[in-house]
Amino acid sequence: MKFQVQPQELLRRITQCQRAISTRTPMPILECIRFDARDGSLTLMATDLELSITTRLACDVMEEGVVVLPATMIGNIFRKLPAAPATVQEKNGVVEITCRDSRFRLQVQNPDEFPILQNVETDEVSEVANDALMRAIQETEFATSIDESKIALTGIYLERRQQSLRFVALDGYRLALHDILLGEGAMDYEKDCIVPKRAMIELSRILDPAETAALRATETHIEVESGDITLSSRLIDKNYIDYEQIISLDHETKVVVDRQSLRDAVERASLLTQAERAHLIKLKVKSDGLYIESNAEIGEVNEYVPLEEMDGEELLIAFNAKYLLDGIRALDSEKLVLTLNGSLNPMIVRPLEDPDHALYLVLPVRIAGE
Repeated sequence: MKFQVQPQELLRRITQCQRAISTRTPMPILECIRFDARDGSLTLMATDLELSITTRLACDVMEEGVVVLPATMIGNIFRKLPAAPATVQEKNGVVEITCRDSRFRLQVQNPDEFPILQNVETDEVSEVANDALMRAIQETEFATSIDESKIALTGIYLERRQQSLRFVALDGYRLALHDILLGEGAMDYEKDCIVPKRAMIELSRILDPAETAALRATETHIEVESGDITLSSRLIDKNYIDYEQIISLDHETKVVVDRQSLRDAVERASLLTQAERAHLIKLKVKSDGLYIESNAEIGEVNEYVPLEEMDGEELLIAFNAKYLLDGIRALDSEKLVLTLNGSLNPMIVRPLEDPDHALYLVLPVRIAGE
């Protein structure tokens, strides 16, 4: 095998593939990247048997072939090479990398030992703009559970509907939901699956927001292809809960508030709760504004946020500050709509600009003596 490539171009692909490599693996071959040079292009692949990332780039291929190289070492080498064409050549189990006056010689592992995961083969495809896909992941992944005894809730529930792609995450304390409307001519089919959180996060990190992605899923795997990158992941083989029973749009109180003002006030109010187990903050919804307070052993804090709109009953409700903040930070909107149905029922937060396509639900904390 022999090919020539620009170091920075190859380094970008190596960095993308490294996201699929686990830091803890009993198999040394899984610490490597597979390089396949043929037909004027170089294909890189890395996997931990649960997640795999494949990426491609055009290059000058003088001799076709396959080599497997340690991901960290090859990444460090190409990170330090000068900005000049680098030649990579394999002979008799040794790879030689030359670039100007630099020369490296590396032992390679047997490429036959590298696991090649099966391709996802299905005619059912969802075409999605990458920026919309990245936003959907951002607005849901934080609400997944970390409780391994509830394995289904550790992933993002992906629900393909007739005209939309829905992302759902919940952990028993809050629920995040985001819908992506599909364009005209989208394939009409329904399917659902649970995608591991790690796969979704890594996907959002390697996507180019200016491009589009094709999503395919079988009973066991999901594959996302965008440009020269393909990510494949095993699915979580469990049943998801009926999350729609949790969501009720009935409300006694509805307010509209500036998102940044609310975020800043809750962040300041939460400063005193960081040493407290419950991270408790109280919200008093009144006709003249939203009052936020927090009490701790070391002191208290009071905040005021003006309301742009108020409809319904005044009330007092309490939340875990972290859970409330997570949703406020994730929703991409200048204004938020808060709907409440008493002090013991969940509060629903939606973006004013796009209320039908994103939603965050957070459970309140019962206030002692109230």
